[in-house]
Amino acid sequence: MQTIRRLYVYLVAFISLEVVLWSVIGLVRYVLGSGGFGQDTNRLSISLALLLVSAPVFGLHWWLAQRSAAGDIQERSDRLRTIFIFGTLLATLIPAVQNALAALSRLFLQAFSVEPFRAMFGGIQTLPDNLVAILINLLAAGYFYWVVRSDGRLLVEADASQEYASQYADAWLDTRRWYRYIWLLYGLAMVVFGLQQTLLAVLTIWRAQNTQPWAQLGNGLALLLVGVPLWYFIERLLRRSLADPAEKVSLLRLAILYLLVFIGLVVMLASAGTILYDILRGIFGAFSFGTALLGEIAQPLSLLLPFGLVWIYYGRKLRLAIDVFSELSVEAEQTQQRRLGLRRLYYYFASLAGLISTFVGMAAILNFVISLAIDPVFWTTPTLRDSLALGISALVIGLPVWIWAWRPMAEEASRENESGDHARRSVIRRGYLFLVLFVGVLGVMFSSGALLYQLIESFFGNPSQDLLYNVLQGLALIALFTALLIIHWRVLRKDNRLALRTLSRRYAQFPVLILTPDDLQTGGEQQPGIFSRSLVDAIQRLTPDLPVAVHSYSLGVPDETLSAAQAVILPAELIAQPSEAYRLWLQAYPGQRLVIPMPARNWIWVGKSRQGIPALARQTAQLVRQLAEGEPPGGDGETSPWMTVLYFLAALLGLLLLIVLITTLLGLFAA
Repeated sequence: MQTIRRLYVYLVAFISLEVVLWSVIGLVRYVLGSGGFGQDTNRLSISLALLLVSAPVFGLHWWLAQRSAAGDIQERSDRLRTIFIFGTLLATLIPAVQNALAALSRLFLQAFSVEPFRAMFGGIQTLPDNLVAILINLLAAGYFYWVVRSDGRLLVEADASQEYASQYADAWLDTRRWYRYIWLLYGLAMVVFGLQQTLLAVLTIWRAQNTQPWAQLGNGLALLLVGVPLWYFIERLLRRSLADPAEKVSLLRLAILYLLVFIGLVVMLASAGTILYDILRGIFGAFSFGTALLGEIAQPLSLLLPFGLVWIYYGRKLRLAIDVFSELSVEAEQTQQRRLGLRRLYYYFASLAGLISTFVGMAAILNFVISLAIDPVFWTTPTLRDSLALGISALVIGLPVWIWAWRPMAEEASRENESGDHARRSVIRRGYLFLVLFVGVLGVMFSSGALLYQLIESFFGNPSQDLLYNVLQGLALIALFTALLIIHWRVLRKDNRLALRTLSRRYAQFPVLILTPDDLQTGGEQQPGIFSRSLVDAIQRLTPDLPVAVHSYSLGVPDETLSAAQAVILPAELIAQPSEAYRLWLQAYPGQRLVIPMPARNWIWVGKSRQGIPALARQTAQLVRQLAEGEPPGGDGETSPWMTVLYFLAALLGLLLLIVLITTLLGLFAA
C-alpha cells in the first residue's frame, strides 16, 4: 500500500509540476510577446486556467511527499522519491538546454543570412521565448537540486547503524548513476551530430546556389557550442566518480560502453561501405568524378568521422572497463575467464556485422553475374552497375571485419585445454552459432519456397516474364544460405567433438565414492542395494566415463585408495548419527561432500526430502557432472545476472543487424 501511495503522490506531483511550469512560461511569453493584456486572449485563458488548476494540485501532493519524508529515513530511502527528484531535474534542465540551443541556432543562422525557421530546434520562437523558458526551468531545477542535496546530506548525517541508511544510499547512487549517463548520452549525441552537420556543411559549402550547407553549419556550430561543454563536464564528472569502487564495477557503465562501441562500429562500417559504393558507382559511370563525387560521399563521410571517433575513444574505455570489471573475481582463473567472456561479446558482435556485410556483398555480386550471363546488354543499366558496386563495397568492408573478429574466436575455441573448453561452452559463442544456423535454415526454407513457387506457376502455364532470372536468383540464394548453414554447422560439430573429448578427460579424472547403508553381503561378495544402485545408474547414464566406487559404511571408513575420490556421496543419516571414526574421516576428507536427504530416525529434512530415491539420484548425478566439469554447483559459467543485460543488448543489436540484412536483400532483388 505504501508503494502504491508513493507512486500516486509522486506521479501526480510530477505531472502537475510540468503543467505549472509551462503554464507560467506561456503566461510570461504572452505578456512579453503582446506588450500587455488584451490581445490573443485565448493563449492567456489557457495558461491561466491550467495554472489555477495545477498549482494547488502540485502544492498539495508535494506537501504530502515532503511531510512523509520529513525525519523518516525509510521514506527518504525510497527509490520512487529519488526517481522523481532526478527525473524532475532532467525534465527541467533538458528544456533549458534545448531552448539555449534553439537561441544559438537562430543566432548563427542570422549571421549566415539564413532564415531562422531553418533552425534545427525552435525555428519559429524568439529570443525572449527561449530566455523565459530557460529562466523558469532553471529556477525549478535549482529548487529540486537543493532538495536532492538536502536528502543526501541528511542521510550522510544519519547513524550508520540505521536499517535504511545503506538502502537509501544504494537507491540514491543507482538513480544518480542513471541520471548522469542520460546526460552523457544526451551531450554526446549533440557533439556527434553537431560535428556531423558541420562536416557536411564544409564538404558541400561549394554549392553557392544552395543555402542548405549554411543552415547545416549554423545548426552544427550551435550543437557543438552547447554539446561539447556539457559532454566534457559529464565525462569529467564520471571520470572522477571512478574513484568509488562501486562506480568502476557498475553494470550500467559497462552496458553504456558496449552500446556506444557497437553503435560506433556499425555506423562507421555502414558509412565506409557507402563511400566505397559511391566511388565504385562513379568508376562505373554513374556520375563524373570531382565535385559530383564529393557531393555523393559527403553524407556518409560526415557520419564516418564522428562515429569513428566514438568507436575509438569508447573502445579504449571499454577495454579498460573490462579489465577492471574482471578483477572482481578473487581467483586469477576466474578473473581471466570473466575478462575473456566480456571480450567475446565484442568480437562475436563484430563478427556478426562483418558476416552480414559479406553475405550481402556475395548476394549482390551473384545477382550481377546472373543478370550479365542472361543478357550482357544489362551492363548498360544503372541498376546492374549499382548491384556490382554494392556487392564489391559490402564484400571489401565486411570480409576483413569478419576475418578480424572470427579468427581469434575460432583459434581460442580450437584449443584442447582449459581456455578452449571455456570458449566452446561460452553462452555467447553458442548463441552466435545457433543464431546463424537459425538464419541459415530459414533462408534455405524461404528461398526454396520462392523457387518452387516459380516452378509450380510455370508448370501450370503461368510463368513469370523473367523466369530464368528468378530461378537462377533463387538457386544462388539457396547456395549462399546452404553454405552459411554448412560452415557454421561444421563449426558447431567440431566444438561438440572437442568438448566431448575434454569432458571425457575431466570425467576420468574425477572419481566419485558412494557411501551406502544398504549394501548386502552374499557369499562373501558385496551386492549393491537400491540406494547405491540408483546413484550408480544415474551417474553412469549421464557421465559414462566418470569412475564410481561404492563402499558400505558398515565395513568401516574407506581406505586410502577410496579416500582419493574427488567427491563423496553419502546419505543424511551418516551426518545425523556418525560414528566417531566416520566423524573424524569426514572432517579430514578434502573433497566435495554431497549429502542425500534420506530418512533418519527423529530427523526431518526441510525442503525436497520427500522425493523418491530415483529423483534424488538424478539430481545428484547432475550435480556430480557440474562438479566434474569445473562449474560451481547450480551455476552455468557465464550466465550470471551481470551478464544477462549485456547478452540482451547484444541480442537486440544482432536482431537489428539481421533486419538490415533482410531489408537489403529484399531491396536488392526487388530492383
